[in-house]
Amino acid sequence: MTMQIRRLAAPLLALMLGWTGVAAANPMIVVDVRTGGVLEASEATTPWYPASLTKLMTTLVVLNAIKAGRLTPQTPLVYSARAQAEPPSKMGFQVGQTVTVDDALKMLMVQSANDIAVTLAEGVSGSFEAFVAEMNRTAQQIGMTNSNFVNPHGLPVRPGPDLQRSTARDFAVLAVTLLRQHPEHASLFNIEALRIGNRILRNHNGLIGRYPEADGMKTGYTCSAGYNLVATATRGDRQLVTVILGAPNPLTRSERAIDAFERGFQATSARGTLGSMRDVTAAFTLDLREQMCGKAYAKERMALRKEAENHPWAERLMTKPAVSPILVAASPVPGQTQVAGEPSGVDEDAPSAFAPTPGTTPAVAGQTVKPGSAKVRSLAAPKGKAASQKSAASRKTPPKPKTAPAALKRDKVKIDLKPALKTGDGAQPVPGSIYRNAAPANGKSAF
Repeated sequence: MTMQIRRLAAPLLALMLGWTGVAAANPMIVVDVRTGGVLEASEATTPWYPASLTKLMTTLVVLNAIKAGRLTPQTPLVYSARAQAEPPSKMGFQVGQTVTVDDALKMLMVQSANDIAVTLAEGVSGSFEAFVAEMNRTAQQIGMTNSNFVNPHGLPVRPGPDLQRSTARDFAVLAVTLLRQHPEHASLFNIEALRIGNRILRNHNGLIGRYPEADGMKTGYTCSAGYNLVATATRGDRQLVTVILGAPNPLTRSERAIDAFERGFQATSARGTLGSMRDVTAAFTLDLREQMCGKAYAKERMALRKEAENHPWAERLMTKPAVSPILVAASPVPGQTQVAGEPSGVDEDAPSAFAPTPGTTPAVAGQTVKPGSAKVRSLAAPKGKAASQKSAASRKTPPKPKTAPAALKRDKVKIDLKPALKTGDGAQPVPGSIYRNAAPANGKSAF
């Protein structure tokens, strides 16, 4: 009965929010970190599924525990059977292997590993359930007034009801709290990539390495939530937090964040504070499952992806800049041979959300590009010669010569901040930025 009520209520809530298509409800907020002033907000107190943004709360609880002396960054955590059973994205270690708190946090932020979220929860609070209770207690303490967490990773509860929820405003509160209370760990949210064994895992945040002022935070995605993002950027002495919820694809998510940052950095006054915003009273969280993943909306989703490619920043956001990976590892099970992890899951990185030309070399080690695919769905490397022959045989066009993946280079590649402009498109480069205040081809201001 409860599930039937939820199915009936979701369309009604969508209509109340002005829902007319995929992710028509677009909660967002821009906040000044130093003052807490709200520079822009839209539907910022509307209840939303947090997806992997939940891992920011997991990180806050862990960092609080470190500050309290309950553990250290080098404390070893045991990888359990419960952790191993979590769905991707995951690191895929053996039960009994250990990973330090420091490496676990890096895996959590870069790979968005659900199994590592459970490992941290069990290591910090003694059990999964005790950690979730600590998450909700901490959320109330810092002023997240309309949030509820049911697990440390944000995966949907199936079968429901799925009682986890949060808001753009609450995640802005969380981001500001992390930056103010744990400034020594700010670099944790700005890691370009990890190296584990011979694998390179890129950060899912499409702004890192592409938008010059971007300096961190976290992405999230489920069918029910859409593409979510908490992002930070610094220009001069101002650092802003932008929260984007329910974007239809990763590229649009990044573009909306850049547009919001540009408006925020130009703003000269705040519209209020985080503490002064009143929560929307809603019985149910809006569920985008059908719009984001249902067959009926496939054409509309494709049209939105194509539309995103017309944004002034699209070309830069769809590049794969070379990265300097940070080495992480897991210790072997005592008395057993070291076995490498098997990272798996969907790469949310913006360029991966658009099908590359079949046969081209992917920029993340181990990924395989399949003709007609909309995403690089697996981070698992092909196994053996037979898999390579099968992949080559399935292509309609001959494979192109392979080159070394750019992501394996350890030296950074300098990003040109003055890209070539098309004559007559109205865009003007500004020192220190790309296409700032640019006008797209149709002449309408992008910002």
